Amino acid sequence: MDHRFNKEKRMARKDFFLALKKRNPVLGLITSEATSLMGATGSNKPQVDWFYDLLLKLQEQFRFQASQIYNADETGVSTVRKNDNKLTVTGKK
Repeated sequence: MDHRFNKEKRMARKDFFLALKKRNPVLGLITSEATSLMGATGSNKPQVDWFYDLLLKLQEQFRFQASQIYNADETGVSTVRKNDNKLTVTGKK
């Protein structure tokens, strides 16, 4: 029996998607957008206070100097996999 599912790639074939889209015109593909850590968690007073409380606790525990702290933020590091598309209702995020 012929079916529209590729067992090796573990995904539906293109004709299956096109038939699904034809039956449900409100569906569409969206590409995920990258978000920063601060954008995802929020940069509010409780979050900032928690960060500095944790930093002080770690500094007391490991006794590192301020000169040993490095800026290792997420700049240049994507939080989205390449080709990470999702099927959703058109116009929704």
